[in-house]
Amino acid sequence: MAKRYKLILLFVGLTAMNQNVHAQLERFSLSIVAVKNTIHTINFPISSGYDWVNFKFKQVTDFSNFPNPATTQTTIAYTLSAKTNVTLKVIDLAGKQLAVLVKQVQTAGKQEYYWDLAKNNISSGMYILILQADNKIYSRKVIIQ
Repeated sequence: MAKRYKLILLFVGLTAMNQNVHAQLERFSLSIVAVKNTIHTINFPISSGYDWVNFKFKQVTDFSNFPNPATTQTTIAYTLSAKTNVTLKVIDLAGKQLAVLVKQVQTAGKQEYYWDLAKNNISSGMYILILQADNKIYSRKVIIQ
């Protein structure tokens, strides 16, 4: 019986490492029929690039800003997988919203926003960029010198 469990765990581990075999599921459930006809369920969380509830890919990829650290300006870039309602805002480390940079529907593809720091009266420090695409939220830190 112990050998069976070891083989099953080995199989599940190898399957989880294989990126091409359903490694995109949010949770993986495996039902095992054991002695006395009892059913055991083992749940393994697996990181995902897919939203299996809505059957969509990630909304945003390649969310970055350059230069970072910035002095007078920074360019914020991201790629959208579909036409999406986008909100891009800046908050400080205390959670206070300082600026809303973008609030509009944007088409799929690479998007760039040129942020002139003087327009928003941003001083030196560390801030967080919050990118909301539909109901998903992405964050990135930006350092201002």
